[in-house]
Amino acid sequence: MLFNILALISFFIILLLLKTLVGVFPSLLACLIRWKESVNLDASVQLGRDRDIMALTMIIPFCLTACRFNLYAPKWMEGIGEAGRLGMIIGIFIVFILLRKFLEHIWQPKKMNPKTYRTACKSAHTFFSILALLLLATGGVMSFLDVSEEVIKTAMLWISATIYLLFILRKSQIFISSCSFFTTFLYLCALEIIPTGALVASAIIF
Repeated sequence: MLFNILALISFFIILLLLKTLVGVFPSLLACLIRWKESVNLDASVQLGRDRDIMALTMIIPFCLTACRFNLYAPKWMEGIGEAGRLGMIIGIFIVFILLRKFLEHIWQPKKMNPKTYRTACKSAHTFFSILALLLLATGGVMSFLDVSEEVIKTAMLWISATIYLLFILRKSQIFISSCSFFTTFLYLCALEIIPTGALVASAIIF
């Protein structure tokens, strides 16, 4: 019941914001190709706001997809009903986001341009929006074609890994434009790779 209610609410929200989402989507795609597009996007108040709205809008659909296709399915969740699993996935994802925001707030390199740092941090919104849309499209199309859920899950995991690697690459390029390679490496390890690795490990080990 909870799953269906949230899916319906998400559908209507996306429908209401469709014009905004379509308007910002070309800029999001450009960020996949060139890191400077992230700078251009963040320099535009309108595009930046629309991107942030899109990222916020995609949180629930992303969690619904993760629950539906068992993208995050640690052993300790076995035996828990769909509504319970969905609630836990949403809770874990929100805690993960808040932790990232906290670390970003306390870890800003002193010698780095504040605008560049903000652009680097906000790039997570860009790549998350792209990932969420790709997963929704993949799930919808492959389900319509009656592809097995295991194949759909595998495809989604590969898509997630690819988008994440692109995100790390583009974010590192933004950082290197304003600070040293060593600082960039430390930042990515402390605020990106380790937290994300811990999240992935929690799904595999536990």
